[in-house]
Amino acid sequence: MQLDPKVQRIIDWRESIAVLPDNHFFEIIRMYLGEIKTPFNKQKLIEELGAFIRREETRRTLVSLLSETDLRIISAVKYISNATQEKLYSFFAGTYSFAALYERLLNLEERLILYRKCDRNGKTIVLINPHLEEDLAPYTKQSVLLEPPEYAGISYEAPASLSPELIAAFISFIHKNRDLCKADGTFKKRTESEIERLFPGKTEMLYNLTKAFINLSLIREVGEGFEIDKNKFLAFARLDERLQYAYFCVASAGRFSRSSLVRQAKLLLEVASSIPHEGFSRSIILRLAYLISEDQGDGTGVSSLGTSSRFSAILNRARAEQSESASAISDSDSDLSSILDRLIECASLFGILSKKGTDIHDESIYVSGTIFDQKEFEETPKVLSVDAGFNVTLMPGLSLENLIPLMDFMELVQFDTAAVFEINRKSVMRGFDAGLSANKIFSLLKKYSPYEIPQNLEISVDDWSKSYSSATIYKGYVLQVSAEKAAITENNPAIAPFIAAKLAMGIYLLSVESDEQAQAIIARSGLDFIGKIKTPEKAYESIGFPEFAVPQKTDRFDTSEEPAPTSDEERAAHFEAMRAELEKLNLPQEKKEGLAQRIQHKIILSPVQLRADSVKYERIEAGGMDFSGKLHIVEGSISNNSMVELQFDDRVIVGVPLSITKTGTDATVLMEVMPDRDEKVLSIGQAKFVKRIRGSVLR
Repeated sequence: MQLDPKVQRIIDWRESIAVLPDNHFFEIIRMYLGEIKTPFNKQKLIEELGAFIRREETRRTLVSLLSETDLRIISAVKYISNATQEKLYSFFAGTYSFAALYERLLNLEERLILYRKCDRNGKTIVLINPHLEEDLAPYTKQSVLLEPPEYAGISYEAPASLSPELIAAFISFIHKNRDLCKADGTFKKRTESEIERLFPGKTEMLYNLTKAFINLSLIREVGEGFEIDKNKFLAFARLDERLQYAYFCVASAGRFSRSSLVRQAKLLLEVASSIPHEGFSRSIILRLAYLISEDQGDGTGVSSLGTSSRFSAILNRARAEQSESASAISDSDSDLSSILDRLIECASLFGILSKKGTDIHDESIYVSGTIFDQKEFEETPKVLSVDAGFNVTLMPGLSLENLIPLMDFMELVQFDTAAVFEINRKSVMRGFDAGLSANKIFSLLKKYSPYEIPQNLEISVDDWSKSYSSATIYKGYVLQVSAEKAAITENNPAIAPFIAAKLAMGIYLLSVESDEQAQAIIARSGLDFIGKIKTPEKAYESIGFPEFAVPQKTDRFDTSEEPAPTSDEERAAHFEAMRAELEKLNLPQEKKEGLAQRIQHKIILSPVQLRADSVKYERIEAGGMDFSGKLHIVEGSISNNSMVELQFDDRVIVGVPLSITKTGTDATVLMEVMPDRDEKVLSIGQAKFVKRIRGSVLR
């Protein structure tokens, strides 16, 4: 029989308490239920503890003492699937140190708000006490994890962005400058200087765009450099503009499978469209990405590029049990080691994000980019102006799909507020090579120009067309048939569409790319007098670019402030009341100090808990010249399986002490240093301060 999920969680909570080390278990029981009377039954004690938590007064007090930091950590535990200590540390990296987060988790565990258990893989995960789920629900929302920024400065620069005109102008640039990259993929110096002249201030953007072109196979390498794959580019240009830019951004980081490309692009657009108008700092955007990834339940599809970014750590540690290492541009669907941190800069260059300013920590603040300001393209906008000197001024208004054919016969002169091109003999010859005719060139110019095309341009293009037609070099498949079969062949519906040129009577250049395609055409023609090419038949299908619904701009995560359970003043009043009750008691100083510490740690919920017999004094810190005290703290941490914090002049190290080696005047400790779990040998005597972190290790 399948249990109710909440009942199962309560059973899990009870089991987690039962398997605690005895010293930790009895300490918790004494803190909340008082001295344990013998003989005792462990399960009975756990039931009594559960009954204590279920009391309305207990639940109300537990919730009322929660601080903003407490709620943020509890919310993270709630919304991060299978939250481990490492996941939480990665999620809050830059906000809480490992030691601070660890102590807070242990404190929330001591306060009975969180508990931990081992999952099926043996990993220790942190969970919310099921007895408190309903009480905490109003205060634990995803928005709690996404703090609005505190601005220190506003950016007044015009946001950078791609545009159809810029992409088209760069296509024109590549037509003329095919040899633009070195062997390592970076721009040649000549290319950089030419780009800076033609596209001032856009070199970095266009370098990223070039990498995207290559990784999306929109340009291909030929003997003299790169050439545009026009058919593929036209198919790409039919995608939603926001999807184009997301693919460009992802592909600028590496070459990925179709599924990987889609997952990353989708996450990028989801994140960008979910940022509120006041913006998010970079670190909060990474949290937002993580939460969206958790919502989607999509844990695959991102290849590692070998970075060690914070978001890399978040995702890699988040699903370490599923991840595998991957090479620089691998096609792995299991390694989630980097998405947003690597893409943020490029996303801001391409207009998916816009930098709005910096916060008080000097961290960049971003808002949704200009690509979410949806543009409506007219069917035939009049955006071209052609002067008598064959210069063409291009204004915004055409889609990329409509711009690409224009780039076949125009050469870029300058890209600034408007794009300026030139039509010259060389550029028109290139257009003829691309399959354009003089009439097609005139047709395109007239379609998008509000004025008449200069007559001298028409005359020049006609002259260049005649010159181009006077001699032709062909490369490809040639079909030769006898004169009496020529008419039948030319009119055959299977062959006629593939006749690129009639070279002479009965001699035809075919626009086919392979033996297999030629054989298929001949077979379909039904002309049995044409001999077959003896190669096996294969079917070819052109695969377009994957599409998905582009998210609309939305306030996906409501960042309005949630009412706190209680105010700072109300919590302070509770502490003062408990301290006043403590002062009334006639207790030894050590006992008073122990109880005062519990009040500070929010463990004392009512005066009933102020019992001397529940306090066991133990020393947990030592420093300075007290070598024996420091050594005692480390030895005690080993026996209690606790972490220690060692402070040196230049660093603070937190970890699990494994063993101690004593020398003549010093002692060294072998520690498993957190969070990386590297083993290091450290001097106890040279440590300025040694502190045992209360509680047992969350492993």
